[in-house]
Amino acid sequence: MRDINLKIALLVVLFVVSFHGNASAIEFKDIPAVGLAFLTNLSMHETGHYIIANQSGAEGNTLNFFTRDRNSFFLGLSTVTKIDDRAKPSYHFAGEVAAGYTFEFALRRFRENDTTYNHALLFFSMTDFLWYTTYAFYVAPYKNDKFDPIGIVNTTGISRDKIFLVALTHTSLNAIRAYTGQDRFIPFYMLDRHFIGFGVKVPF
Repeated sequence: MRDINLKIALLVVLFVVSFHGNASAIEFKDIPAVGLAFLTNLSMHETGHYIIANQSGAEGNTLNFFTRDRNSFFLGLSTVTKIDDRAKPSYHFAGEVAAGYTFEFALRRFRENDTTYNHALLFFSMTDFLWYTTYAFYVAPYKNDKFDPIGIVNTTGISRDKIFLVALTHTSLNAIRAYTGQDRFIPFYMLDRHFIGFGVKVPF
């Protein structure tokens, strides 16, 4: 229990310090822009699953939003009726790769123009995998295998703690980029139909 509480505390601290200035001060007039940014990132995440499923020749490829499956609620849910076993890790991971691309776009826009929408999209895309792993592994009352992080565990054999560490590292490095305005270390995910990976680039 103490280990779980520590991870949740780390997530909360990261949320608080991810942005400088008045990033946490959300005014009523900002709510539509924040909501639109949230939906943008959610849509991009689910589109990532849909594209990989199509590329892999999956059958019954569908998308649903704000839906329930068994005892779990999903903001977005991509499902297939049949997919090649070799493509399953990529399928489960594709949403995070899409969120990574969304973050790079949002970071560039944020540096050009710090609007509420750009700021919120940066935040949601940056923390996408971290909050998802935290929720799926340590908070959700039911461990639904349709949660992406649990799907990754089941299809790759990688432990939950290692996946959480990757999510925490990726988010932390991107938070440093957002806070400092410098790209000294650039984390990225790699994916094709039969491969997933994580790396860090060091520009010279």
